[in-house]
Amino acid sequence: MSGKRIQELNAYLVPMHEGKILLLRRRRTEFWEFPGGGVDWGEEPMYSAKRELKEETGLEASSIKFVGITSATYEKEGKEKHSVYLVYKGKVDREDFSLGLEHEEGRWVSLDEAKFMKLGLNCEDIPEML
Repeated sequence: MSGKRIQELNAYLVPMHEGKILLLRRRRTEFWEFPGGGVDWGEEPMYSAKRELKEETGLEASSIKFVGITSATYEKEGKEKHSVYLVYKGKVDREDFSLGLEHEEGRWVSLDEAKFMKLGLNCEDIPEML
């Protein structure tokens, strides 16, 4: 069974600006998530989070702090996947952002608003961590 299992390490960086957080909607889905993605071999997870934020939004964060870990298992492309995310938050100095290829919409929302959005599996617990 191990040939059908994938485990991966990822990092999110929750951008914060004037009391709001940025959520991104993945292409062709209804799920919202934070900027983030895979930690490359040998890469410091916080650097991964900063890199993914820049790639997916064009934003850079400061005052970065670790806030927690999320984990989810699900099936993807006929394999069992275990995805672990190290979650960071950081301040950004502007609201305008550009979307990369993975997402088709981005929205600045309050923490209360985020709790009512359809968040991806690895994002569901993050508003409570912040």
